[in-house]
Amino acid sequence: MTSTSYVARTNNAFILTETVKVAQLIHQGVTFDEIRQQVIEEDLFQLRSLASRRRALNTVFHRLQKVDLSYIKLLATGITDIRRLTNLFLILRSDLLLRELIDEVLLDKLKRLVYTVNPADLRTFFETKREQSPTITKWSDSTYQKTASNTVLVLVSAGLLQAIKPRGNYEIRPIPVPGALRQQLLLDGEELYLRLMLN
Repeated sequence: MTSTSYVARTNNAFILTETVKVAQLIHQGVTFDEIRQQVIEEDLFQLRSLASRRRALNTVFHRLQKVDLSYIKLLATGITDIRRLTNLFLILRSDLLLRELIDEVLLDKLKRLVYTVNPADLRTFFETKREQSPTITKWSDSTYQKTASNTVLVLVSAGLLQAIKPRGNYEIRPIPVPGALRQQLLLDGEELYLRLMLN
């Protein structure tokens, strides 16, 4: 279920560790209510405030709902690269801005054999989206800045971008999608996401 609207991503951008922990519990047959109790009351995520625990849990639950159990299994049992890229796939499904950033900036540069992204590239992309989209135009400056920053941070956390000097510049790093995730995506007719993962 691919989202076709923009979502403000102001916190909990990648949270791989927390997503994996919940996927492992689901894989073991633990119920959502039991997971909620472990996160909120027993501090499974090791987050101090109750508000932080709730926010992180809501993000993870939203990410894992309506997902085929094969992706839960990949997150629960896969090696690090499989977990990282499965998590990226789940985020891509719900994040139109992230999909467009990859398509319009990263893939466009790779086509031209350019392997770096600079602050001007990112500023132009986000400002153009803000001008074109009534949804993004309505965001406060703070929400806009945090969402832009977190959108880039997702790509860094996933390993598709690597920070280089000078500050604010990134190297684009196409990584082969591990076989198990690649097969599952092809089986489910999700080839689009292989392209968005720079495969």
